[in-house]
Amino acid sequence: MKRYANIKEVSEYTSLPVKTLYEWASLGRIPSIKLGRRVLFDLNDIDNFMSSLKRDTGHDKKIIKKVIADVC
Repeated sequence: MKRYANIKEVSEYTSLPVKTLYEWASLGRIPSIKLGRRVLFDLNDIDNFMSSLKRDTGHDKKIIKKVIADVC
């Protein structure tokens, strides 16, 4: 597996539009590497970025409430 990907590859990898990726990269919202006119992305950074966007399902809170209810 390669480590760096161009914007089209990252678009396919993440299902995000190319336009959005260009915008986020220019704003520094998503880690990127600019080499002349090319924009490259480290796929490890992309995985970390996408993980940071995950929503909390509250599953842990439900388990804690159940354990507390069972104890009391």
